[in-house]
Amino acid sequence: MVTNIDLKDRKLLYELDANSRAPLSKIAKKIGLSPEVVNYRIKRLEKEGIITQYQIIVNLSALNILQFKICLSFQHMNSEKLENTLEKIKKIHSVKWIVSCKGNWDLIISLETDCIENIDTLKNEIISFFGNNISNKAISILVEAQTYNRDYLIDTKDSFSRSRIIMKKGKEQEIDDLDLAVLKKLAENARKSIVDISAELKQTIRVINYRIKQLEKKKIILGYKVAINYDKLGIKFFKTFVYLDNPNKERVDALIAYLEQNKNVIHHVKVLGNWDLEPEFEVYSEEEFDNILQNIKDKFSDIIKGIDIITISKEHKFVYF
Repeated sequence: MVTNIDLKDRKLLYELDANSRAPLSKIAKKIGLSPEVVNYRIKRLEKEGIITQYQIIVNLSALNILQFKICLSFQHMNSEKLENTLEKIKKIHSVKWIVSCKGNWDLIISLETDCIENIDTLKNEIISFFGNNISNKAISILVEAQTYNRDYLIDTKDSFSRSRIIMKKGKEQEIDDLDLAVLKKLAENARKSIVDISAELKQTIRVINYRIKQLEKKKIILGYKVAINYDKLGIKFFKTFVYLDNPNKERVDALIAYLEQNKNVIHHVKVLGNWDLEPEFEVYSEEEFDNILQNIKDKFSDIIKGIDIITISKEHKFVYF
């Protein structure tokens, strides 16, 4: 059932999505409320299940992490067997994202590893859970990814600051065990206080604060987002697989720039696989999505060979790191 929220709540969600670690005083100033009221609204949105998680955005390439997806379609699979299998797969640390979907694929699983050789090993491990229930499968390896602020929540026109790189080939950064422990604590809850993190890791507040600032300075931590319950907000989530046909760099760059300016695009991914791009959309209706998709096809019909549409029906697991 859709929960009605007012403009202040939407602005609050937008600010948390732009930086979920922002101080209450800073958020309050931006949306015109007192810090006490902002805190009350956040607690209410959490209690009502609208806010489901606070997420850290980690630059995977800086840590030499490879991310890839396994797409599966099933045969002879009942819901009980699927749920039991997913419970086992969710416990695998390298598994970061699992969604049930409608379209060409029934399930998408995203995994992370530190070397190309492990991709085949992890793929075989995942496939072994499903036995002869798999009718088709495909793999895509992430090359470059961006995530965008949810501008559609407040219909902002400020789209030039939306992009945050998740993965792009660059200089690898060295981190120690404490840095890694801090990242894992923030991955559990990106709004977790420095006081709590320092207590859990048995370090001083000053040390933890310094480590977080250094991770941000080195562009290992790129930002902090909020995860939301789509059903409660009446939002539909579509993932698309875009097939390009003999594209030149100029036209591909133009397509990516066009996606970046669209307020409903929340992720954009370049991949190696059967398809080339994986833009993801959050919209309030199928009609809105159809219009967006048709505009993309019309403007870039010279390089777009085809687009598969995947409707995300349920998210079983999602962590950025």
